[in-house]
Amino acid sequence: MEPKQSIAQLASRLREPFQHLVLGQVDDYCAYLTRMEGTYLYHQHAKDEMYLVLEGEIAIDYAEGPTVTLKAGEGLVVRAGERHRSRSESGALVLMFKSRDMFAE
Repeated sequence: MEPKQSIAQLASRLREPFQHLVLGQVDDYCAYLTRMEGTYLYHQHAKDEMYLVLEGEIAIDYAEGPTVTLKAGEGLVVRAGERHRSRSESGALVLMFKSRDMFAE
């Protein structure tokens, strides 16, 4: 049995914007906790990823489409191959679900 995780304790270890810490892993997918502040670069992945905003507000900009704003309690799945970036003006705590190998892309 694995030990339980505390989102608050994990969040306190986030020192830099867009740093990711693993909350847990289910099969080949991980739940990553990240603190977003500023703007991340445009990128795309070979697999889907999901954003779930826990605190604050973020925007997901699609290179070929609209911007989607997410507030606390809202989530969004970005489909594989969709070029996008995330950003937050005032900072946000976000739980992301993605394949554990996606950070190597």
